[in-house]
Amino acid sequence: MISAVTFVIFVVAVLNSPLSQSPTDVVDEDKKKTKVENNKKEKKVDEKADKEAADQQEKDENKSSEKDSEVAKKDSEKTSEQASNEAKPVSKQSSSKGVPAKVVRVVDGDTIEVLMDGEQKEIRMLLIDTPETKHPSKPVEPFGLEASQFATETLKNKTVGIEVGKEETDKYGRLLAYVWVGDTTYQEMVLEKGWATTAYLYNDLTMLDEFHVAQEKAKSKGIGVWSIPGYAHVDHDHGYHYEEENEVVQKSTAKPAQQKPAQPKPAESALKYDVNGPDRDCSDFNTQAEAQAFMEASGPSDPHRLDGNDNDGIACESL
Repeated sequence: MISAVTFVIFVVAVLNSPLSQSPTDVVDEDKKKTKVENNKKEKKVDEKADKEAADQQEKDENKSSEKDSEVAKKDSEKTSEQASNEAKPVSKQSSSKGVPAKVVRVVDGDTIEVLMDGEQKEIRMLLIDTPETKHPSKPVEPFGLEASQFATETLKNKTVGIEVGKEETDKYGRLLAYVWVGDTTYQEMVLEKGWATTAYLYNDLTMLDEFHVAQEKAKSKGIGVWSIPGYAHVDHDHGYHYEEENEVVQKSTAKPAQQKPAQPKPAESALKYDVNGPDRDCSDFNTQAEAQAFMEASGPSDPHRLDGNDNDGIACESL
């Protein structure tokens, strides 16, 4: 006899058996399973898409950050460069060498006046000499005007660099200096043109070798002052010799002229001071002519040194 408990278990088992389910129930169950699986797949797809989107966004943000950083760096560099440029004085022909100065006047080929440190100063260029154009007792010498014109075109109203020599001034108070135009000296420029020679080596010889190189270019070509035989000399301290050379030519080709009596030196009685008396300097004279007469009466050796260091035969040019 089957017990009641066993019967109940049998009935429950039969009811839960798939065989007891209708076809419709089986289909619904399959749909549910399929839907669940599809949902899982869609979820995975969505999660993958979300991850890819997040990764892309992160990459974009990194690129944007790098770009912004690069732009900021360039802006910073540009700003720094602009600030640096604004801090530098802007002027034509400016030089990084020497003290900046504006050329306000060209006296001749080797002398200028500049505005420097708030003062107007006269500059005598070191180690060169150009032919005379304003000597009180000499005519305008060949190539003197060309040298002056070149100085005017190259220097006037320009900012240059003034590098004062070891001995700052001559006895006339003129600054003795190298004049820088960009990265070269004006001295080299005028020497290369053939309108100057190296001369008066009594101060600073720092640039003499460079000046010789520039001068040799003109000398080897025979241009400028080197185009006249015997006119110019290297490292001289006596000026140019155009008139002397002409006199030699005239003496060799012309008939002897009647010799004129030598002009006497200024009478010592007409001089302000005794030439054999105490040493005199330019401050003892009221005019340049007075100093000139005294120097000439003193003899060619210039014992009172009124001619200064340039040895051009002119006494007390500052008067």
